[in-house]
Amino acid sequence: MNNNALEKWRAGSVSQDARKIDAAIERLGQVEAREQSPARRRGRLIFALDLSGSREATLAQARIATTAMFDGIKAMGAFAVKLIYFRGTNECRASAWHVDPQELSSTMQSLGCETGETQIARVLRAALDETEPIDSVVLVGDHCEESPDELLGLAASLGKRSIRLYIFHECSDHDERSLKAKPLFRRMARASGGVYVEFKPDSGAVLREMLSSIAAFSAAGSQGVKQIAAASTPEARQLQARLLLGPGSEV
Repeated sequence: MNNNALEKWRAGSVSQDARKIDAAIERLGQVEAREQSPARRRGRLIFALDLSGSREATLAQARIATTAMFDGIKAMGAFAVKLIYFRGTNECRASAWHVDPQELSSTMQSLGCETGETQIARVLRAALDETEPIDSVVLVGDHCEESPDELLGLAASLGKRSIRLYIFHECSDHDERSLKAKPLFRRMARASGGVYVEFKPDSGAVLREMLSSIAAFSAAGSQGVKQIAAASTPEARQLQARLLLGPGSEV
């Protein structure tokens, strides 16, 4: 937290909601010291969530889908996860690395959306700045107001470090901004060697199964995908098949 934010906190001008979120993030940081044994980790995954105003209507299903993904990671064994979210005019926060996704899932339940432009570049730069090895970055969002050149450059840098970017794009047929972001998101995933997947705002079951598949693959590769139940939705079945063949394309 920067000095200005700390001043506001002490002055009591920070909202009660923000205080609860800060407290949850702080709790995540407090357990980090207990999670330093390399033997407990198979990998690291950053889960990035767009909480800008356009996603308010579908936030509830995103929470359910995210919980399913975290459960999938936990089922694969020890696996460290970091939650990053952005919203509002300049808010972009990250938790500590955490081997028990339950705390992250609980934190997500308290998060709400705030109107503002996307901050995807900040998420990707944070991933590149990590000192520990990262296996993948999962981004769930709908729009993009940022420089394509900058984002593609950052995605390519992730790829050079073997950090795959999985973009879950909430794309409505009647939303011009989400349709405009589609080709850029596809190129970003491809540049990193990851996967682009599209889902509709009302397809909660699809999102749950696809996130669970990515969690399994991030934790244990193709063997992880084989360990989970076969997907019931066509989109998730296609993604599982793609992961078994090897990522680097789009669904």
